[in-house]
Amino acid sequence: MRCRPETDFPERFLDTQEVELFQEKGPARRVTVESARFHGTYVLIKLLGVDSPEDAAQLRNFLVAVGPDEVVDMDDGYYHYELEGLEVFEPDGTRIGILDEVINNPAHEIYRVGDLLIPAVDEYILEIDLENKRIVAKRPQYDED
Repeated sequence: MRCRPETDFPERFLDTQEVELFQEKGPARRVTVESARFHGTYVLIKLLGVDSPEDAAQLRNFLVAVGPDEVVDMDDGYYHYELEGLEVFEPDGTRIGILDEVINNPAHEIYRVGDLLIPAVDEYILEIDLENKRIVAKRPQYDED
């Protein structure tokens, strides 16, 4: 299978024994990695039981991730899965909603909370408290023309 790595640590796919396959909705399943190597900007992964192009085609659009025990600790920042699902509050304690999605953007990430888009920069994201599963954020103010 040809995979496009979306990680700061793509080399870990060369050493991992198992990966998790999942789609946006639904449970992940663990699969044994028989081999892996780089090919340009892609990682070519041979999975146990995926023995033909037709088998691999069944996994198109699946996400491939290392298991939770192989996640590299980040000194500065958070993984999307750590943030998505956290409750978001204004500084005065008013609940804004649940962080539904972290959107990658060239300038900075954007947090989608319902219909509200909040730039993931210090001006708007005041606190991230993983232990208490909450984020304190200022709502962006837009000029009405």
